[in-house]
Amino acid sequence: MTAVRKISEFHPPVRRRIHEEVTEQLRDAILDGRFPAGSKLPPERELAVEFQVNRTSVREAIKILESLGLVRVRQGDGATVQPIVDGSLDLLPAIIFHGGRLDARALGEMSEVMRPLLYEMARLALERSREQDIERLRALRAVIGDEHAAEEDRFGAARDLLVQLSDMTGNRVWQMLARRARALLASEPMREARRRLRRNPGELAGLIDACLEHRAAGRFAEALAALKTVIQFVGHRTLDEGPLPLADD
Repeated sequence: MTAVRKISEFHPPVRRRIHEEVTEQLRDAILDGRFPAGSKLPPERELAVEFQVNRTSVREAIKILESLGLVRVRQGDGATVQPIVDGSLDLLPAIIFHGGRLDARALGEMSEVMRPLLYEMARLALERSREQDIERLRALRAVIGDEHAAEEDRFGAARDLLVQLSDMTGNRVWQMLARRARALLASEPMREARRRLRRNPGELAGLIDACLEHRAAGRFAEALAALKTVIQFVGHRTLDEGPLPLADD
């Protein structure tokens, strides 16, 4: 291949689906500001040489970046980088963790938006809960509290708990949002964030028990406070927070 100037710290892809790795590296370069908003990506020809791949792989990668709202492609004008805030919400996991780095600010920003929404969902879920719903919560709690189960299975049960709460509301919009949140929290960048934060799913078991005990005793405010703290855990706290307190009513 013809030698060209070094564009960035890219390296040849090693996975079978080459265009996906090209996409990830270009995405991270945009998120890191190596290609700021308003700038243009190098031509496909140069990127193909840089990555040591064919132009088809580069073209497929750029199409994905366009679908994410990171670039705008015009015939004859190349790919222009767009402001990150105009991008798809599907970028959130990569914004929070990419290039081997956890962005605590982005993690906090996501929690700042998600928590009030999920808290309201929790309130409606408790108000509208039936005994069969509570049995499902108990089943999820058993998985979450099982120290012999695989850690990711326990976290998976915690994510399923959000979906169960949404189902308890009977509201289809909440159900759709909760399933979207579950997919977001299950993404590989969010898994890596959990590993970096050293999260222990076992912390949830006692909080769920407290919630169910308060509900059975008719103490709605206390049950809601415990449930809010469960959501606070599942949705990820920021890095500088200490032990879990009960959430404010």
